[in-house]
Amino acid sequence: MAVLIVLGSFSPVQAEKSSAKNGEAKEYKYESEWLDGLKEQKTHQAAMSYQEYATFLGNLFGVETAEVIQTIEEVMGQQVNLNKVIKQEEAKEISDRLLPSQLENEFNQHQDSDKPVKRLDVLSMAGSFVKGYYGKKGKYEGEKIKGNAWINHSNVTLSKSTINGDLVITSGKNIVLEEITVTGTVYIDHSIQNNVLTIDSDLNDVRVFDASKENSDWSLVWADEFISNQIDRTKWDYDIGNWIIDEDGEPVAPGWGNNELEYYTDSSENSFTEDGKLVIRAQKEEEPIEGEYGTYDYTSAKLKTKGLFSKKYGKFEAKMKLPEGQGYWPAFWMMPEDDVYGAWPVSGEIDIMEAAGGTPHKIGGTIHYGEEYPNNTYTSGDYHFPDGEDITGYHTYSVEWEPGEIRWYVDGKLYQTLNDWFSKGTNQADKYAYPAPFDQEFYMILNLAVGGWYGGNPDETTEFPGEMEVDYVRVYELTGRDYKEPVEPVVEDEELPEDAKQPLEDGNLIYDQSYQEPITIVDQPEDSLDPTFWNFLKLPQFEGKGTIEATEVDGERFAKTTIENPGNALWSLQQIQKIAILKGHTYEVTFDAKSNTNRNLMTKVSGGAERGYANYSGEKTFQLSDEVQSYNYTFTLNQDTDLAARLEFNMGSNGLAPVWIGNVRVEDVTDQQVEETSKSPLSDGNRIYNGTFDQGDMTRLNYWELHSQEGASAEVSVSPETREAEIEPLKEGEEADDILFKQTGIQLQEGQEYELTFHARAEDDRTVQVDLVSQDGSENFSSEVIDLTKEMKSHTVTFQMPDNTTDLESQLLFKLGGQSEVVYLDDVRLIQTSNQVELQPLKNGDFANGMEAWSPYIHYDAQANVSAINEMLKVDIENGGNETWSVLVEQPGLALSKNITYTLSFKAKSTNPRDIEVTMENAAYHRYLSEVVSLTDEMQTYEFEWDMTEDDTTSLKFLMGKFADSHEISIDDISLEVK
Repeated sequence: MAVLIVLGSFSPVQAEKSSAKNGEAKEYKYESEWLDGLKEQKTHQAAMSYQEYATFLGNLFGVETAEVIQTIEEVMGQQVNLNKVIKQEEAKEISDRLLPSQLENEFNQHQDSDKPVKRLDVLSMAGSFVKGYYGKKGKYEGEKIKGNAWINHSNVTLSKSTINGDLVITSGKNIVLEEITVTGTVYIDHSIQNNVLTIDSDLNDVRVFDASKENSDWSLVWADEFISNQIDRTKWDYDIGNWIIDEDGEPVAPGWGNNELEYYTDSSENSFTEDGKLVIRAQKEEEPIEGEYGTYDYTSAKLKTKGLFSKKYGKFEAKMKLPEGQGYWPAFWMMPEDDVYGAWPVSGEIDIMEAAGGTPHKIGGTIHYGEEYPNNTYTSGDYHFPDGEDITGYHTYSVEWEPGEIRWYVDGKLYQTLNDWFSKGTNQADKYAYPAPFDQEFYMILNLAVGGWYGGNPDETTEFPGEMEVDYVRVYELTGRDYKEPVEPVVEDEELPEDAKQPLEDGNLIYDQSYQEPITIVDQPEDSLDPTFWNFLKLPQFEGKGTIEATEVDGERFAKTTIENPGNALWSLQQIQKIAILKGHTYEVTFDAKSNTNRNLMTKVSGGAERGYANYSGEKTFQLSDEVQSYNYTFTLNQDTDLAARLEFNMGSNGLAPVWIGNVRVEDVTDQQVEETSKSPLSDGNRIYNGTFDQGDMTRLNYWELHSQEGASAEVSVSPETREAEIEPLKEGEEADDILFKQTGIQLQEGQEYELTFHARAEDDRTVQVDLVSQDGSENFSSEVIDLTKEMKSHTVTFQMPDNTTDLESQLLFKLGGQSEVVYLDDVRLIQTSNQVELQPLKNGDFANGMEAWSPYIHYDAQANVSAINEMLKVDIENGGNETWSVLVEQPGLALSKNITYTLSFKAKSTNPRDIEVTMENAAYHRYLSEVVSLTDEMQTYEFEWDMTEDDTTSLKFLMGKFADSHEISIDDISLEVK
């Protein structure tokens, strides 16, 4: 009910008193303003009626008395006699309805009693709270108020002043706070929030309140109401440019990884505040903008709170209106402050709202999670606006995020609840324990993209500029109750319902494997897919053009896609069949394919529009050649059962080379999965699974066992905060091996040297015995007693396996019996430190065996053909794409040894003089060798030497992308040797 005004200042409103005799009334400053309009004057000791109390509050808050009377009747639950005396408990409840909750106790001095309210009571109450009162229009300069200030009038300007307390603004228009300092909180009634402007002011905190709706479990902890005359750089930072840049400042991917067209700036042309709102403006430039890595026709802005504000759990909301038009992509979303679990999206992403300007009747809410791209996945849902509404009107978009549950709202209406996700990083055996990755701090982002994969690129109908207007952004903490305890989703075995699409007799979920049925063409957004047989999609917003037909290949029927225009996205051209798949089941996808040259094909199993096109399998990219080859991949459905999932073959945005696809199978192989008791080393060489105690189920103890004997007992647990294994002996027993904390199935090879490392501490000084023993425990390969203190320290145990003894299921034992102190363990690793040095690790360096041992990769933005001709590598490049790695040839799996000097030599030439990169790098892209080679049209020999700093499995790569002109590169006689 209160209304917003810009801060103006009267002299401090100390409640002044004159002398009084024999109970005469004391004179209170501003009495006439607060009590103006009363029908009759009464002494200060007289009781107040409902009418008089309503008049007092109406004048104080700057609203009509009738509105206060309405509030009184809402509180009382009935119509009241306005001439009747009001009681203190009633007055208290009524005034609380008009105040922000934080001020109720400070302002309201009424008692919870049935005593009548006296005129003196309300004057004393207001006078003690309000020390600076601005109830008349004007400019007030140089005010120094020791206490709270109050504004309830239009056309008030408060300039060059200090308020050592709170400022309450309840009504009015054209309120300006210029060069003022408020040490407390600025409270602005929600109905006037856009009537207040601040200029160069220092406001400790700004809260917009709606007292009638403040009975909530959520308490405001951060907000930007955008009342300042400029964007608050203490709250918002910017992303600049068009490329994702890594931590070393190197470009990773253009278009922010989304094929976006805009160049983000921090210019006031693209983002500014106006009329109490943040405006993000996307423009089409008259002249292209020159960036570090290219030129761009569009500019816009992307604001973020990274490094300034982040939070784990809470309510995050923004009120905004969005631009309509093909190619606009506004978003309000969140990213992890720190990539605790790994690269995107292993550490998660929460999209509170994103919209495609070409479909303004709906918005989407999404979470991204899973494994590192391209094996990532996401879950999404759409909100469809009621008739007559769309994104161009103001709407409030929010999420409520609790441990293990995220809820999406539009204008307070719940439309999606998610509680099922996972996160799995590299070099680990299992997923991180739930609710990872959504158990870390995230920061907020506001941006307006142009183009990209979400809704396609702008076209001739798109009007520029387009504006995204943000009224406010607010973040709340849950204070009315405790946050929910996360509950890990349980996968219950399901069976396909009878009316679902069933597998064929041979188990294949794919019908019409030989393309005998007509293929349904889907070329309009409103068209439906055939639910049973094959579909060919070429939607106009993605600009793909092509045809599909059944044809013979080596006596078998394949589907051939002829491409006229590859379009602007991988899904510009798609071959799709719907399948029914069950949650928790594992599926194998197999198919044959070819092209007439080397080109990539991306395939995946996903949800449809009703599932937000959720990615179930991760994107699997295969390189096709001019010969038919077989391809396969497996995946486990970690999301809800989908009886209308889609097997997709995506052929867009990747040149004009045709694609043949045949012999497609999708088969449920759940029952064929066998758990191995012997644990293969992880990709980084570590032989210990879950040594960081953050993986598996919510106990975080997967792969570990606790055993007791001889009357001893113990408990083990892992704190979600510290993620250390805490082993507490309850009865310590007599001997060390009376309590065992162990992992089994560890592979140890004969004659090899190993290094075990771990972090450990204890409740008090004690020892722990660490043994590596055989599967049956009869043979001890290593035993060492370690001294522990209260400080967490790193410990190392080295040993060598005996000759002629290999044990693929050995055991690591931490022996904790005989002592009562609690032990804490973390970061357990076991790696092999000795390797037989291979003198010539590289294979087929003369290409006598064609492309054997070599793997080419052509990114979708490039066109090239890689082959071995006349025992020489030939790379025919039509278009080198946007990145050095857009065209590359590599030999992976090269095991190189620490402290060994290696020599790499090769011959190379190019029909066009150019530079290429030569690297020796591991799976994490760490480079042990990185050289730029300048090629000419004459074959030359190149040689490089380096020392390996680690034992590592590496790949030799020739990176030949990022070159526009057509040319051919020849490489031969590649040699990698120990010096």
